[in-house]
Amino acid sequence: MPQRFVKSLCLSALASLVLCGAMPAQAERTLKVSLQVNTKHPVGANVVYFKEQVEKISDKQIKVEIYDSAQLYKGSEVPQAVAAGAIDMGLVLIDEYAGTLPATGLFSVAFLFPNYEVLAKAASGDSPIRKEIDEMIRKTGTRVLWWQDYGPVQLLSKGAPLKSPEDMKGKKVRVLGKPSGDFINAVGGIPVKIGGSEQFIAYQRGTVDVGMTGTTAIQSRKLFEVMDYVTITNHAQTEFLIVINDKLWDSLSDQEKEWVGTAARSAEEAIRADTKSDNLKSEEFIRSETKMEVVQLTPEQVKAWQTAAAPAVDAYIKEAGDVGKRLVEEVRKLY
Repeated sequence: MPQRFVKSLCLSALASLVLCGAMPAQAERTLKVSLQVNTKHPVGANVVYFKEQVEKISDKQIKVEIYDSAQLYKGSEVPQAVAAGAIDMGLVLIDEYAGTLPATGLFSVAFLFPNYEVLAKAASGDSPIRKEIDEMIRKTGTRVLWWQDYGPVQLLSKGAPLKSPEDMKGKKVRVLGKPSGDFINAVGGIPVKIGGSEQFIAYQRGTVDVGMTGTTAIQSRKLFEVMDYVTITNHAQTEFLIVINDKLWDSLSDQEKEWVGTAARSAEEAIRADTKSDNLKSEEFIRSETKMEVVQLTPEQVKAWQTAAAPAVDAYIKEAGDVGKRLVEEVRKLY
């Protein structure tokens, strides 16, 4: 072989190596995620944290694209979109599954979870309660990657504060799903299901008389601009889920599953660790930085709400059957 040709071949090979070295490594897989909140919202920020973690530990062999603020799907549309493979992953309020899987509405049953400690035990990764609910959801074609503890749910009102169940009679109330609807029925209100991203306009226009949402949402969604009072009932716990298409999960390599699983566990631990303090900070922000008045109930007033809401627990058990009864019993063992 002529020396000149060999030299040319070597130079060509060297140039190729230099060029390849200069080019960024291409991601082997991209996961697309739909959120109905923005990335500054606590649960949205947690998904950003997951993105950063999985891209770091996989050396960007897995990349995550986030489509926030319901630009692709509303919250109610996410379970079907993920199950059908229209989007890889999505943020879902657990109540969205309660229509077809009544037992999954456990965490929204009024006054079932008396404090953060009981909630954390029930929703922990090794909890039999959590495992059973995850398996129910997996049968819909969506697999739960991690849970996002969003904290307690409160009641919002205009004109006058809500202090007793009697204040709810005849009022239209925004609910998250069937379990919270059963609570409102029990206290004489009229439940109206409204998505989280639609709350502001619904309150502003008077579509409902009473709001229902997490404490931090009042701050992040600026609901204090359209409602006058927040009553700290802590009557339910908000759990969001990040789900992935089950067939897509099965298609991941063992290494990819390990990367995604590790990042998901890290994201869950991070949000649960911050939930209580975040909610208390938002409550203080509302009290000191907005015109909204924070209403704290006395122990006697809380007891009156609990008594009035008791039929909601019975309604959940009736709707969810034996599995619902068993899950309620498991929760009460944690008291």
